[in-house]
Amino acid sequence: MAIKISVLIVGGGIGGLATAIALRRAGHHVTVLEGARELSEVGAGIQIPPNSSYILDTWGLLEKIKEKAVWPEHMNIRRYANGKVISATRLNPDLEDKYGYPYFLIHRADYIQLLCNAATEIGAEVLVNAKVKYIDDAKTSVRLHNGTVFTADLIIGADGIRSKVRTAVIPEKVIEPRRSDNCAYRATVPAAAIQADSEISHLLENHNSDFWIGHRCHIVAYPIKGGKLYNIVMSHPGEASLTQWNESGNLYEMKEPYLKFDPIINKVLSKITQSQKWTLADIPPLSRWVSCGGHITLIGDAAHAMLPHLAQGAAQAIEDAATLGVLLSQIHSVDSVPDFLNLYEQIRRPRVERIQKNSLENGYTWHLPDGEEQIARDKAMREADELRKANSSAKVESPLQWSDGDFQPWLYGHDAILVAKKALQEMTRNGQIGFQEKSKF
Repeated sequence: MAIKISVLIVGGGIGGLATAIALRRAGHHVTVLEGARELSEVGAGIQIPPNSSYILDTWGLLEKIKEKAVWPEHMNIRRYANGKVISATRLNPDLEDKYGYPYFLIHRADYIQLLCNAATEIGAEVLVNAKVKYIDDAKTSVRLHNGTVFTADLIIGADGIRSKVRTAVIPEKVIEPRRSDNCAYRATVPAAAIQADSEISHLLENHNSDFWIGHRCHIVAYPIKGGKLYNIVMSHPGEASLTQWNESGNLYEMKEPYLKFDPIINKVLSKITQSQKWTLADIPPLSRWVSCGGHITLIGDAAHAMLPHLAQGAAQAIEDAATLGVLLSQIHSVDSVPDFLNLYEQIRRPRVERIQKNSLENGYTWHLPDGEEQIARDKAMREADELRKANSSAKVESPLQWSDGDFQPWLYGHDAILVAKKALQEMTRNGQIGFQEKSKF
């Protein structure tokens, strides 16, 4: 018979709150410990692809997402110098037709608030200003800086790329984030300022997501806040803190690498009055995701931080959460927690490590210098678009990974909930784990 266990989630970001929702839906007692004084999400825009919008719908949140999100028609890859479209990936309604769920753009603050409301409405406890000092694997406990100690049957680290919980899972080695060569600069511009300028107002048509790609740098821009804000992220070589996500960015350092870019996007950049910057980084594949004691695990960036070049970081945290929710809905004793956590790692590790690798490769592809390799890349992208237009059902190879005929369905068509169910059934057949046949998932 399935039982209810107590769960501590360290980190109140997207992954932590999503895990709180999944585990409360499975009936468990959930407390989220967030170190910040209030729940807020640094940043502006974030993308919700079909592999996570599906899960959000399963949790009953899709309609609320729709109220806050923007639905882009295309993802346009543009030549840096003149803005000419090299390749256009159709997003909506095409991805919904293919995979059953749409591709959204949303403000991070709206996303985090929506997830927090959903978690607390179903009984999760979310504590702010709860700064973790120490995690004890043997006692499955967390000590805060103020001296408060929490104990639970399970601790989940959702505390990001510089995870403190990860030190309890892998105490023998310090896992340092791997800095890329690039920083990201983030800014927003009121859509009204763009709409008022006839030279650039077309960028707001159809709520598209646009990329300008060039040597060692790129810009991605798209509307958020129901089309009221234009979100802009610039990626190029630079220095920024690994511990901050809201370090103030120098406007000259932000704009200077793009002086030879398309005049259209430069006119948008001229309207930016302030920005934040951070270092783009990931972590190497970990030796394990489950502590030696078997009652602590990791999700999201704490387990598999990745570069943002496939826009999958948050989506993979949502998949992690959904997987844990399915597996732990069938737990039959506290002693079996390690079995379920090990199964979680077995399910999730191969997928996220492939996405980590492909995100790195996608960034390399975008940042080619002008020359033979770049010309071949652009030609292959254009030819792939033409082949898809001629036969929309054909599997067409493309250097743009989220358009590739093999990789796109693997990425966006993934059903994390079904995969977890099947894994449970397989373990049951092998007599390796207990499984209750009835589940709400």
